[in-house]
Amino acid sequence: MTTRRAALCCVSFMLVLGLGTRAFAQEPADSKPATKAPLYWIFLTTGKSTQGTERSEIEKMQAAHLANFGKLYQAGKLFAAGPMSDPQKKKRGIVVATAPDTKALAELFEPDPFIQNGFLTIDAIKMERVVGEFRTDIDANKLIEYRLVLLEKSAVESPEIDGTARKQNLEYCQSIHDAERLCFAGWLTETPHTRRGILIFRKLEDAQLDALLDDLPAVKSKAWKSTKFPLFMSDGVVK
Repeated sequence: MTTRRAALCCVSFMLVLGLGTRAFAQEPADSKPATKAPLYWIFLTTGKSTQGTERSEIEKMQAAHLANFGKLYQAGKLFAAGPMSDPQKKKRGIVVATAPDTKALAELFEPDPFIQNGFLTIDAIKMERVVGEFRTDIDANKLIEYRLVLLEKSAVESPEIDGTARKQNLEYCQSIHDAERLCFAGWLTETPHTRRGILIFRKLEDAQLDALLDDLPAVKSKAWKSTKFPLFMSDGVVK
């Protein structure tokens, strides 16, 4: 990884963390997305290299990136964001936002120079929130490590799980939902993708987390597989 690319990664991480420290304590407790527009789970992914870009330009992009995130939050269009650690160096961070459709979603990021210049890209998919909520009654300056779990079909050609299995998955997630284990669960609802769900846990020992994941019905039946990533957000933003 080049020095400039590494710098961009650090900038991106700092910005989504900065959003938490500036914005996540300004609405009433137990705040939930008050909208009927679709909710989108977004991975911010690595784009082109910043090699050849002056540091002063990167700093200007950083300021605009942060300003846009803050504006989206204040407008009630962004609910959570945070950097993540991906061994493949592809997924750099996450955003949860709402928009009527993908065209409108892309427009939310038009003021973001990292996106518009191709240094970061948006990988978005519709999400149904089923367990947990986005909260703002928190100490936004207290940042902690969570565990993000991406649930995917075990194979592209694998059949979809049926209604009974979906109900079992939901009931299991509800049964382990508490402040020290599973904080959030969302189903990814666009079937052309292999991705099927997002789980956010408090940071747990690997053995404990693996045991919880192994008991998720769709994972136990091997219909789905799980991949874990460290995720950093304000303490309690999902609960």
